Amino acid sequence: MPDEPTAPSNGTAYPTEAPPAGEPARSQKRLRELPATVLLPRDKLLRFGVAGLSQAELVAVLLGTGTKGKSVIRIAEDLVGRHGGQKLVTLSLDEWSSHRGVGRVKAAQMLAAFELGRRLLAPSAEEPRVSSPAEAYALVRDLRRARKEHLVSLYLDAQNRLICRETVSIGSLNTTRTHPREVLQPAIVNSALAFILVHNHPSGSLDPSRDDVEFTRTMARAGDLMGISLYDHIIVSRRGFVSLKERGLL
Repeated sequence: MPDEPTAPSNGTAYPTEAPPAGEPARSQKRLRELPATVLLPRDKLLRFGVAGLSQAELVAVLLGTGTKGKSVIRIAEDLVGRHGGQKLVTLSLDEWSSHRGVGRVKAAQMLAAFELGRRLLAPSAEEPRVSSPAEAYALVRDLRRARKEHLVSLYLDAQNRLICRETVSIGSLNTTRTHPREVLQPAIVNSALAFILVHNHPSGSLDPSRDDVEFTRTMARAGDLMGISLYDHIIVSRRGFVSLKERGLL
């Protein structure tokens, strides 16, 4: 497939200006006459619809442009080949931007696209109430198979209804790197009265470490100072979950 033309890194993937009068008919005719094997991903989408594109081609459309010497479809194929289509949704900003041809602007676009898809596809329902560790776990089951350790916080109102879910950090949970303000700031913004911490163990272990327990108690003390209660800290893995509150560690 031919190389894609490069474009300035201004965040715009494709031009939106209307072509000169008389041009659309000629362009569409030429597009229809081209064989599918030589169509660029965007043109293939316009001709066959989104369902006719492979995972790499869909990623290429989102990325928009390639780099000098490397087409956008080649960049997309490398990404899908390295991570697999399902794992792309777990990549962080730094992981996206570390790939040649994917700077921080395109990395941000990819994160936004996947996050928007996740939110729109989430089951629509009334705000769930979280009154037990099992109900909290039901809201974070997607963390079971995450390859990296995620620290997530569930923010609740006075009736224990979920206000929002926020990913606080991705990477190794470390009390020296995760400051209480990073967890409590969304609680303040959203007027939450309580929160539940959740993090996953990619190793599969469900045993709380000493750092897990100390981090939990640090966050509980910080929350108390702000009048925001820490209800629980739940550890998730592919084997299920454990509640530090149920274990008497909070």
